[in-house]
Amino acid sequence: MARSQEWDDPGAWRAIARETLQAFDAIFSPGLYGWSQEEGGAVAVKHLERGRELLQPILDRYVAGARTSWGRAWRRWGVGRGPYVVAFDEAIAHARARAAGEPERDWPMLWIRDGRLRLLQRYTGDRRVLDTIGEEEA
Repeated sequence: MARSQEWDDPGAWRAIARETLQAFDAIFSPGLYGWSQEEGGAVAVKHLERGRELLQPILDRYVAGARTSWGRAWRRWGVGRGPYVVAFDEAIAHARARAAGEPERDWPMLWIRDGRLRLLQRYTGDRRVLDTIGEEEA
């Protein structure tokens, strides 16, 4: 997707990054919180679903920013199959499998730092986002 003003919302991206990092912690280190693997998976599902909810308004603004109805339909189709939606869908499926005690799946794209999710990875590279979000909200 082309980068446009509809995508520029640093506060929203920080909040999404916070949710994805908290989900990562729940999946990767559930013992640090006293959780079993399954409990960590369940916590991760909640954070990922919240992150996906926070992403939706950004996607909606991008779709609404098209100049024509055909353009809006094209954008809606594109974001529905785009890397951000796919990444969240993969991560949620992974976390749900973990919560159900199923065998491990492939590592979700959401946590792979290969540049495909550039807008989100801008904020997940700095773990301090977990602290700064709480301060901004207060």
